[in-house]
Amino acid sequence: MSNLPLRLTILGSGSAFATTAHHAGACVDGAVLLDCGAPALALLPPCGIDPAAIEVVCLSHFHADHCFQLPVLLAARRFEQPQAPPLTVVGPTGTADHVDRLLRLAFGDQLRDEVMGERPPRLVEVTGGDVVDLGRHRLEAVTVVHVPHLPCLAFRISRDGIALGYSGDTTWCDGIRDLARRVDHLLCECTGGDEPDPVHLTRPQALALMREAPTTRFILTHLRHRQPVPGALLASDGLTLSLAGA
Repeated sequence: MSNLPLRLTILGSGSAFATTAHHAGACVDGAVLLDCGAPALALLPPCGIDPAAIEVVCLSHFHADHCFQLPVLLAARRFEQPQAPPLTVVGPTGTADHVDRLLRLAFGDQLRDEVMGERPPRLVEVTGGDVVDLGRHRLEAVTVVHVPHLPCLAFRISRDGIALGYSGDTTWCDGIRDLARRVDHLLCECTGGDEPDPVHLTRPQALALMREAPTTRFILTHLRHRQPVPGALLASDGLTLSLAGA
């Protein structure tokens, strides 16, 4: 078993309409992307990560700020990184159709056909409770509640006894409460302030989640406002953390 800590790089820490940060997204161990709404192709190199080294993209749901840069990443892999293996994209039910629509919208039918022709990405659809072996990492999908018309997932990603949770977008629900208790570190959305938010976690709810999972380290992202939350770290674009196990 390796003693290396898990490396978490924050590519973007902002909410969908934030004006001071990129859309929320992160990279684990220079290989696994958590969502792809931020312009990962441009943000990875300044963080010391080769885009060609990305192996997997995990999509939490299909809102624009979480997936609209995926066509760029897929096309770059096809045309600019021919030596790199095809990407694996893991996401909720409907991911294959959504990726197809994104490619057609972004670049048209011809380029979509080229990206999906030779060496196409591997598309893996999961629901809550599914586990995917990613080689070095183990990924578990967790059902969360964000908006009623879309399947939405959080993820638990682990390596060598270190477990990181990623909330995606969520409200206060059983899924995120259970995940928070089963990880060493939780990259958790905290979009709302002190007022109720029907589709996101608020600051008081983040504090309540921390009380329920007192041994978990909280890293808050998808921020509309950078309001301190006692006991939690606020993510910032370009931040890299070394995460150890319990």
